[in-house]
Amino acid sequence: MLRNTIILLFLPLISWGQKDTVQRISEVIVSEAIYIPKSTKSILTQKDIDELSANDVGELIQKISGANLKSYGSLGGLKTVSMRGLGTNHSSIVKDGFSILNSQTGQVNLGQIEVDNVVGIISSIGKRFKNSLPISAQVSGSNFLIKTFENTFTSDTLQVRANVKYASFNQQLAYLGVKYSPNRWLLSAFGRMRKSDGAYPYLLKNGSTFINSNRRNNAYQDYSFGATLGYRFKKGFWRLMYRNSSINQELPGAVIFYNATQDETLLTSKQSLSSDFQSFLRFLEYRFYADVNSGQLNYKDPTFLNSTGKIDAKYDNRSVTGGVTFSAKLNNNLILNGGVEEVISDLFSNDSTFAKPVRFHNFGLLGASYVLKKKLKIEVQVSSQYVQEKNNNGLSGKDRFRINPFISLETISKKKQRWKHQLWYRNSFRMPSFNELYYNNIGNNLLEPEDAHQFNYGLSVVPVQKKIEIYIRSNVYFNHVANKIVAIPTKNLFVWSMQNVGLVNIYGFEAILQVKWTLAKNWKLTSNANYSYQRTIDVTDANTPTYLHQIAYIPLHTVNFDFSVYYKTAGLRMSNYFVSKRYSLNENIVQNEIEGFLISDLSIFHTFKIAKKNQLKIQFSVKNIFNQQYAYIRNFVMPGRNYLLSLSYAFN
Repeated sequence: MLRNTIILLFLPLISWGQKDTVQRISEVIVSEAIYIPKSTKSILTQKDIDELSANDVGELIQKISGANLKSYGSLGGLKTVSMRGLGTNHSSIVKDGFSILNSQTGQVNLGQIEVDNVVGIISSIGKRFKNSLPISAQVSGSNFLIKTFENTFTSDTLQVRANVKYASFNQQLAYLGVKYSPNRWLLSAFGRMRKSDGAYPYLLKNGSTFINSNRRNNAYQDYSFGATLGYRFKKGFWRLMYRNSSINQELPGAVIFYNATQDETLLTSKQSLSSDFQSFLRFLEYRFYADVNSGQLNYKDPTFLNSTGKIDAKYDNRSVTGGVTFSAKLNNNLILNGGVEEVISDLFSNDSTFAKPVRFHNFGLLGASYVLKKKLKIEVQVSSQYVQEKNNNGLSGKDRFRINPFISLETISKKKQRWKHQLWYRNSFRMPSFNELYYNNIGNNLLEPEDAHQFNYGLSVVPVQKKIEIYIRSNVYFNHVANKIVAIPTKNLFVWSMQNVGLVNIYGFEAILQVKWTLAKNWKLTSNANYSYQRTIDVTDANTPTYLHQIAYIPLHTVNFDFSVYYKTAGLRMSNYFVSKRYSLNENIVQNEIEGFLISDLSIFHTFKIAKKNQLKIQFSVKNIFNQQYAYIRNFVMPGRNYLLSLSYAFN
């Protein structure tokens, strides 16, 4: 089987590929004018990222319509995201054109992805932003595309970025990135450090009593560095990237489980080596990509009550990815696209009783887009996934094969009207992770994969584009998920409970409003607002107590509202985020209810031009200005009012 899989992967490499996603993302992110994306795409520009003063990518993504963030603490706390109720594993995180993978847990910890070098984030549902994305990302339910400073070509010979931050709870951060581009070459490197003692105060209501204390066993520190080498050809380019990170964090657990000996820790380290080659011919665009990842995880509990009196569990999760994408323009109206990808991953542990799984995951995609009479764009895709499971130390999960279709109808708007309609259907499929299948305390090798059917109608319009620019977008959608896998934390962030919820229906609505108003020569106002409604209900069995109840930890309503004022190079931004009540379990009773919350942040900033090509920016932020006591996940308390001071330097 392995031989056949390798042949399938490399057979088409002689002719297929695709153009650079990162370069095309740059074209829309750097623009200050309102960008009109497709009805299911959202963009965070570099200006948004700077002004929000987020600790990590998770805090940024929660500003995107339809995104549901699960956060288990402040700096360094586990953060995962789901789109439109589908679950974390249905979303792909793609950084600089390469998917971030974790076959052990199946979910990417957004709390460990730095923001200091991020210059743009795009989320997409339905049709992918560019066909050059990894095939595994193109067939997933949704994507978050992250672009960084170090990994893009530039016309400037030398660019430097530096940032230092100090915040409440002894949070410290330092970052330095350098990019050198002589002639057609790209040479870049970066280094980063951040740490915090995490001892923030909290007030938690538990029944009729209140717990007033400080977060304990919550220290965090991480270090990361990397380098990139690239060369730009006349019609394409090549890149080689290396990344390394090391994270040491304490695990505070849920407040209700606090005890005098809470001292669990988690050490993780990650290394990756990635390379791609992209070429743009007259009618053919293609991309080859390869990625090698290794991640080590060490969970320690020195006071666990077992025969040895402790837990010292070590895991090594490795993956190798290789693939090719292509897009061929046959004429002015017809484009073919597709590709193949193979991911091989395994997991080892120092526990002799633990499973030793190996997974061979093959992806294939073939699609076409056709423009009908310059008024309607029709897109169709058929993707396939074949998964072969092998457990060298126990029972193996079942091998899986799926065919997943996609079809989209999109109107082509006229310049004066700027109306855009889009109707699409996508079927997506995701495998359970190694932990979900095999882990000693929670693994269930009988878990069924999730199958999701997504239907969407979107409408976007720009009614005004003068001194006042207005952009309006709305989506109505319905998702049907079979065998939904739900993960619920128990003792702490390392021990979970896994279950299949047979059938889930998701009814949703999104509305987005963006306004940009030029008041005078030096004054400008901007406003961004979005609202999401997600009714995510269990429809498995009418005789169960959870029938027609909202799935755990998915809010019915979420709202973002940001307002900014600019005067020359100074500005102020007020950011607001509202989440309605949720339930900690699938049974929606009062005992399981978690209160909703509204969090408001305020940032004041000013940029100084200190010399030719040199800029210095100072920013002061007050987070949670009304000192709201809240939690995304029951008993995982979040910090109250806190402060952040940032000093950034840029040389272009």
